[in-house]
Amino acid sequence: MNSNMNGMNTMNEKSRILRRIDGVDFAIDEMTLYLDTHPTDSRALKTLEQYRKRRAELIGEYESRFGPYVLTSNDASGSRWNWIDNPWPWDIQAN
Repeated sequence: MNSNMNGMNTMNEKSRILRRIDGVDFAIDEMTLYLDTHPTDSRALKTLEQYRKRRAELIGEYESRFGPYVLTSNDASGSRWNWIDNPWPWDIQAN
């Protein structure tokens, strides 16, 4: 039972950090839209930079505890994707 509770706490903490990242991502999107129409608003630019820093902090916290936040090609096994070696549909001649 105790190990199950630890697993639940870990999942709750993981979900909490992901929700916080989602919230900051939303704020960044909204600030970016605002700045499309108010590009010289220095206060908004500073706020956007604060949100970007906070996002980096949250992602750093997530990655230190749970692993990569985003899987990139460098994280995949091998040096490249194997499917690229297969023929593309237009490379196969119809019989």
